Amino acid sequence: MAVLSSALVEKTLDPVRSGRTAKREEFEEIVRRFEIPLFQYARRITGDRDQARDVVQDTFVKFQCNGALRRDDEPATWLFTVCRNAALNVCRKERRMMYVDEQLIEARESEQPMPFDQLEQKEATGFLLRIVSTLPVRQQEVIQLKFQNDLSYQQIAEIMQTTANNVGVLLHTGLKTLRERYAQVAQDFIPFKPKPNQ
Repeated sequence: MAVLSSALVEKTLDPVRSGRTAKREEFEEIVRRFEIPLFQYARRITGDRDQARDVVQDTFVKFQCNGALRRDDEPATWLFTVCRNAALNVCRKERRMMYVDEQLIEARESEQPMPFDQLEQKEATGFLLRIVSTLPVRQQEVIQLKFQNDLSYQQIAEIMQTTANNVGVLLHTGLKTLRERYAQVAQDFIPFKPKPNQ
């Protein structure tokens, strides 16, 4: 899934063309690396595919125009912070905010599971996402940044404009609540195990 059109990449990179192909390749690598995680993050905040695409495009345009490529540190913190702020601005304009979208989860397995395994996995994922959606918004955001985007506590703290200790507390509290709620409801969740053919 390509969120950014090649025309946007070309337009964004136009100033780079003048002999700086290494910077161009570096920018293209950053786009390839962060495009989908930023899109998923923006979509969960805005709740809208098209708005999320616009937010991601704006994020990469700002990244290129503001000289962020010249920074020596990891671009993830800068990109997720700008993406988050842009997505929140979109939500403020429309006065809505959604965090959990079950259709956003993509299965990326190398082998195709059996249909009953797929159904069981889909039910379990939906079950877990419903529990996650009951958490406070900041706990949901920390869990997403940590587990979906594999960011460090410090990176999450910078993105959310808080401290790394607070990120740890939010994550610990959120996971503890998830475990408790899962234990309460999971007793009714009986996995389907077919009998082997004999």
